[in-house]
Order: sequence, then C-alpha cells, then structure tokens
Amino acid sequence: MTRYPPEQTEAVVLRLLDYGDSDRIVTFFTVDHGKLAGFAKSARKSTKRFGNALELFSHGMVFFVRRGGNLVFIEKCDVINHHARIRNDLESTLAASYMAELVERFTIEEKPIPSLFSLFVRFLRFAETGPPSELLLRLFELNLLTETGYKPHLERCVACGTHVDAIAHPLFSPQDGGILCERCAPPSSDAFALSPGTVKMLLMGQRLDLDKLHRLVPSPQSLRESREFMQHFIRYILGRDIQSLFVLNQIRRLTGMPDT
Repeated sequence: MTRYPPEQTEAVVLRLLDYGDSDRIVTFFTVDHGKLAGFAKSARKSTKRFGNALELFSHGMVFFVRRGGNLVFIEKCDVINHHARIRNDLESTLAASYMAELVERFTIEEKPIPSLFSLFVRFLRFAETGPPSELLLRLFELNLLTETGYKPHLERCVACGTHVDAIAHPLFSPQDGGILCERCAPPSSDAFALSPGTVKMLLMGQRLDLDKLHRLVPSPQSLRESREFMQHFIRYILGRDIQSLFVLNQIRRLTGMPDT
C-alpha cells in the first residue's frame, strides 16, 4: 500500500456535508491545491481536533493525508479566522454563500490559483463588517472572472478594435467574451446592451484596488445594468444559475433591498 506523507495548506471552507452519525465531508478552497474535498472522521464530536474550524467560510490551516481516491483525510484544522460575524447576519451569510458557490463552480480540484484565494479571503473580511454592497459583489465577480480566465473584454470591440469611447451603443457578446460595436453585432445576436457609462464603471472596477472602492460612485442605472450583465455572462459560462444568488435576491426583495 502506498504511504503518503502528511500535508498541510491554508484553506477556506466552501461546503459541508454531514455523513453518518458524526462524520463530515468538507469542500475547501486551498492556496496550494485549489479545490479540495476531504473526509473528517468524527468531525461533529471531536472539538479538540476541529473545534469550530469546519464551518462555512472558516479560514484556517488544514492538516491532511492522502490514501488514494478522490477524498483526502482531514487530521485536524487550526483556525485563522472563524468569520463568525458573517454567520450572525443573514444577508452577509447569503452574500458570502454566493461568493463561495462562485469559487466552487469556477475552480477545479488540484489546480491552485493563489491570487483567487487571496481575493476570496479579502472579500470575506469585507463581508465581516456588514452585508456586502451590490458594488462590492460586482467587483468580486469581475475579479473572479479575471483570475479564472474569463475576463470580459470591455475596452474595445472584439471584432474591429473600435475603442469603447467611440461606441455609442456597446453590446456585450457572451459568446465572444467582450463588447461589440453596433456595426459588428449580428442582427440575431444574443449580445447584451450596456450603456457607455456602465462599461466605463466596469472597466474602472477591473482596475480599482479595493481600498479605493469609495472613489467609485455608480449611478442606479449602471448598478442595474452591471448586475444583469454579470448574471447573464456567468449563466452563459456555467450553463446554469447560481442557486445561492436566487436565495439572496429573494431575501433582498423581502427586506426592500435591491437585487444582487
């Protein structure tokens, strides 16, 4: 039998599945291994080995061994940040669940993306201060798409190269991954109409450091268009809707908040 050496990595919990009377299957996003699924024996009973480390959004060091197969075996976890304040607020929990589901859907096992890991941890810290704003979630989506190879091309028409400043009615084509000018968009295209102001806001969002978020003050129209655009593009890439986003929007409607 092959003997595997023990390993450790920094990780954030994306998803949990209770198994049997006391075990748990955990999906992590890790800095060294990308997405990783692990089996934690007696996780719901062993406070010494796991404590509160195996809860949604918990950020910590995971110690594990491989025994062949798809699951690693979790030996113990040390908490770095439990993110309890996120779970104490319903809207923050739902927004963080949406970010976690995006990370899970856009990553594959054993393919590390350290820059995306750092981005995710940073956005979770933002979520701890209160429910993420609609603008903050747009920036997370934009950055996640960039880090996973789906960056939307917004500066020029992807067909003819016309700069966005010279396009009166830009259209975003999911199939082409970028904007088209009026001349290049086919009549039967499923391209999504965006106002020039919304395109410029999205371009600024791609370049903006999060510490300077306060400098970006989008109009209600740009927020609405960018929300619809991101949902449209993400649905096209994944071929499905994000369930946690549906739940978040339902709660926001009930509380009078704008959809995400």
